[in-house]
Amino acid sequence: MTTQANRFRAILPWAVAVIVPLAYLVLYTPYGMDTTDFGYFYGYAWRILQGQMPYRDFSYIKPALPLYWHAFWLWLTPENLGVLAGKAGFLATMLVASWCAAGYLGRIFSLTRLDLPLPLLATCGFVWGVHSFPHMPWHTADGVLFAGGALLAGATGWPLVAGLLAGCAMLCKQSFLLVPPAILALVWVERGSWRAALRCAVGWLASLAAVWLFLHAAGAWEAFSRMTTGQLDIREALDAGIYIYLRQNWLLPLLAVAPWLVARLIGKRAPAWLFPAYVYLALLTAWYVREVMAKQGWIGYGTSWPTLFVLLGCLAALLPSVFLVRFLREPDVPRPRLRACVGLGAGLVAAWSVAISGGYKIPAFFATPLLFSLFVIHARLGGRVRPLAWTALAAGLVMFGVGYQYPYVFPERPMPRASLIHDAGSVYPRASGVRVDADMLARLAELKELRAKYGPNYKTLPGFSLAYYLNGDVPVYGSDWLIDWEINGEVDRLYKELLDKGLTVFMERDQMDAERADAYERAGYGVPQRVRHNWRVVEETPHFVVFQPPLVAKPGDEEGEGGMK
Repeated sequence: MTTQANRFRAILPWAVAVIVPLAYLVLYTPYGMDTTDFGYFYGYAWRILQGQMPYRDFSYIKPALPLYWHAFWLWLTPENLGVLAGKAGFLATMLVASWCAAGYLGRIFSLTRLDLPLPLLATCGFVWGVHSFPHMPWHTADGVLFAGGALLAGATGWPLVAGLLAGCAMLCKQSFLLVPPAILALVWVERGSWRAALRCAVGWLASLAAVWLFLHAAGAWEAFSRMTTGQLDIREALDAGIYIYLRQNWLLPLLAVAPWLVARLIGKRAPAWLFPAYVYLALLTAWYVREVMAKQGWIGYGTSWPTLFVLLGCLAALLPSVFLVRFLREPDVPRPRLRACVGLGAGLVAAWSVAISGGYKIPAFFATPLLFSLFVIHARLGGRVRPLAWTALAAGLVMFGVGYQYPYVFPERPMPRASLIHDAGSVYPRASGVRVDADMLARLAELKELRAKYGPNYKTLPGFSLAYYLNGDVPVYGSDWLIDWEINGEVDRLYKELLDKGLTVFMERDQMDAERADAYERAGYGVPQRVRHNWRVVEETPHFVVFQPPLVAKPGDEEGEGGMK
């Protein structure tokens, strides 16, 4: 290979690592807004900036670090770019997390021996991870960011920082509880020192102690304890953490391995393009594109690829001598099998932790360790990793790019990105630069008109969780999103608050008859349905029905005068 070709080969991964995220920023980030998940963290960050305290002043069922994290960035952001910057922040979060994961893996394993450029690994992880959720602020992405930082710090000799960041990951979502022990194990194995592990533990416990002191000082500890426990029982945890991996779609993996297996059985070597990883990527891409075109809706991930890749990683970690030891950066260090097992295993724990919840159950956010698992198994089968990584990147760009032509909206409906031609900033300046369709623009305009007519003593139901932020109002009600799950089932208390404060309710018409947000029993609309059946209708618009309290309040009644039947 000529010197010029070598130079191009070295520069290309870095060029792609720059161009792809910038392309995503321009082509995907500005598009889409809905009234359910979207806006959740704008609303809560706005409350923080208004001096409100989680748990004490409003309902929140997870550790509150993401609320302060997003409040900080919202405070720094120019007012007219608030919503757009939050969407771009999601992209930046996923990008940094992918680079942290690639960096930590590169400290433990020899990417040179694998012929896998670090920027190519990071870009693959970014592309496959960023598509698992719409572009919007989210606590799970924050947990992935801190977990990735903890892994990198643990692998590079910063145990105290690793412990602090692991604690921060745990303070984003309860399911990240196992991340700090995984980081502890990584630090102990990598540094070979109990003293380093102790410093890591001190960092972790210090972060927890700081939160405990903060909540106690604010008088919110009791409310925190009540609100952050009880959502997930052991049956659901087993389902999200174990059973979902066993009952995944096995058809594509079986089809993918068949040509290679047949070649082995007849004593021949399969050509490179028939190796299982290539066949699987081709099948997955074809399936994904077909599904998107048929349903004309957003799909965040392919048919069980995240759970499959976790299982592949577990196989590699459980059999490190077979799959991993040969690729260690320092194969002559003591306990190479343990180092290889824990090195990959810590990243898999972080990815697995993403999905142990009552809602999002797919470990796709933290995709870099998952793709690395696919790459090392492909290498063990005799395949070349660099071409496979480029193939994985191309597959991700194609299939997820097709999926992003239909941005996430609720209720689900065909809505091509080409219809998102309106600037939400024409109604609400804080949403400048966010592209929406005519229907969403009309919703925003109606919300603004209703706010002007009825004043600041209102609540949107069941969602529209960034309404107070868009209107610049101090939130007057204790929840932004009235799903039973998100209020820890405290329907009676929050319904009573609506009555006691005499709020005017702007009910979203397209969700007015819905008894739950999705298939989960605890994602019911308990409070909205009581309003729906018991309160008086005072006005209707194309997208909202305006309710006011009944003349005689009867909290908990299923029927009341003046409600819609």
